[in-house]
Amino acid sequence: MFRSPCPLPALILWCRALRHGLDVGLSPVRVFRQQAKSGPAVFRPVAERMADRLDDGDSISDALKPEAWRFPVLFVELIAVGEQAGRLPVIFQELEQHYEAVRDAQRKFISALVYPAMMYVGAIGVLTLLILVLGSMSGVNGKPIDALGLGLVGAGGAFLFLFYATGFTIFVLGTLFIVSRNPNAKAAAEAYGLKIPGLAPVVRAFALHRFSMAAHMTIEAGLKADRVLKSSLRATANKAYQAEGDRAAKLARKGKEIVETLSKLGPTLFPDAFVQAVAIGEESGRLAEVMLKEAEIYREESIRGMKVLARIVSGLVYAVIGILVIVCIFRVFNTAYMGQIQQGLDAADDHNKWLRGG
Repeated sequence: MFRSPCPLPALILWCRALRHGLDVGLSPVRVFRQQAKSGPAVFRPVAERMADRLDDGDSISDALKPEAWRFPVLFVELIAVGEQAGRLPVIFQELEQHYEAVRDAQRKFISALVYPAMMYVGAIGVLTLLILVLGSMSGVNGKPIDALGLGLVGAGGAFLFLFYATGFTIFVLGTLFIVSRNPNAKAAAEAYGLKIPGLAPVVRAFALHRFSMAAHMTIEAGLKADRVLKSSLRATANKAYQAEGDRAAKLARKGKEIVETLSKLGPTLFPDAFVQAVAIGEESGRLAEVMLKEAEIYREESIRGMKVLARIVSGLVYAVIGILVIVCIFRVFNTAYMGQIQQGLDAADDHNKWLRGG
């Protein structure tokens, strides 16, 4: 089932409003009643339903459960933890900062792709025009010039090229859109991203940032190690991590320390540097503080990773454009220039044969 994710700007405003309301001592019912009237438009019906459930005696986390599919996993997990620990204002502040960082990273990523996208569209237009113009010209063999060597010539070939190029672009963008709208597909895509060189560090940084945030809050709330691990792994919104939740919780219930459990999950999920930081935190009795620091480190690393990813995508776009241009130049050169030379050589050869025969 495809579900529309809540827009980040609205979620940031909602976290801020809920934090302020709870921080000044308003009751949860009153806070959500206010949001039902004056909060972000997309969340007003949600706030109204949650206020009704709170009025019936539900906790905030219980009132949120029927609406949980609308929100990121991290949001739902941390609210449950924050309510149990009595630190909801702090949780909403952390979530606000987290989603602001995510929004900024997305904006920078998109802005970095604007110029390559313009180049891509321009290249398709130029190649379409070349196919149209060169296809109306005859080569040395009397046939229309095939600019790309794909059998696309003239107006018909130009139309087919434009049709296929547009279709391919729509397919790629549509696939990305659908994946981003389906939490399960997105979690599976992020898990697959861990297997792709160049992309894996970026995906891992986002997952470890979410894990560290959730671990910090759950440890601060006084949860046992098994619940800390299971909740934090689920909060990563990455299937590769979520799949290890039960195993990690089982190891923790057997008495394994958190650092030992994480090391057993492997370096693909938890690199040595992260495991060593956890070890220091457990040995010093300051694991919650260490997790908060790791969350900040991986938030910065994920932002840097998005910049690297933007450069990789830009490089791929430039490579595709370059290959198409080189092929086109080679085909034109081979047809228009080398063809004439070959024709001249053939004519000279025929003349020599005629002289010998004479």
